[in-house]
Amino acid sequence: MWWEKTVEYMFVITYMNRDALMAPLDGNYEAGADLMARHNDRWVLIEFKRNAQAIDDEIQKFAEPSLDSFERAKAALAYKDSHHLLIFGERGDSQPMELKALSYFRHQSVDPKEALGSGVAQEQFNSYLSAFLYFKFGEVEEGSGGRSLDYSTVVAVNSDGEITHCEGLANYCEHMNLGPDLTPVLGPTSNPGFGMGGPS
Repeated sequence: MWWEKTVEYMFVITYMNRDALMAPLDGNYEAGADLMARHNDRWVLIEFKRNAQAIDDEIQKFAEPSLDSFERAKAALAYKDSHHLLIFGERGDSQPMELKALSYFRHQSVDPKEALGSGVAQEQFNSYLSAFLYFKFGEVEEGSGGRSLDYSTVVAVNSDGEITHCEGLANYCEHMNLGPDLTPVLGPTSNPGFGMGGPS
C-alpha cells in the first residue's frame, strides 16, 4: 500500500539531484518558491498519482461537463504533451513499488529515468500551460470545487540535466501571471489563453 506522496518522494530520491533541488515539491500557495537559476532551458509539468487507476480522476478536474472539456483539451493539446507527465506507482516484481510514467493526454509510455529530459523551452511551456488551464477551468463560477492548481509540479532542468527550479503549479502561475483568467478571448483568430506577463 502506498500513497500519492509516496510516489512523489520516490521520484525525488531516485531521479532528482537533491543538491540541485531549489524548492520543495509542494503546491502550497505560501511556499516561497521564486528561485530561478541562470540556465532554465527545459520545463516539465508532472502530475503524481498513486497508481494507474487514479489517472482517470484527472477528468473530474476539468470544467463542467468534465468529459467534454477534457476531450476538447486532448484534441487541442495531445500532440504537444510530451513534457506533461503522469507519474504513478505500480507493484514491482522485485520491490514493493516501481515508478511508471505516461504522457498526460496520449498516455504514451515514458521511462521515468527520462522524465526530466522531456522538457521544452519556457515559451513553449507557457503557451501549452495557458491553453491547458483554459480547458481545465473554463467559464466556471467561483467555488465550483474539484479543480485545483495545487497538485502539479513545475520543474526546470538545465542543459546539463541539473534541476534548477522546482515548485508547485499554483506558485508558478502566480509569478508568471498565467491566470487563470476565466474569461476567454473571443474573436475569429482567438486561442484559449491567459495573460502572459512576467519573465520568459
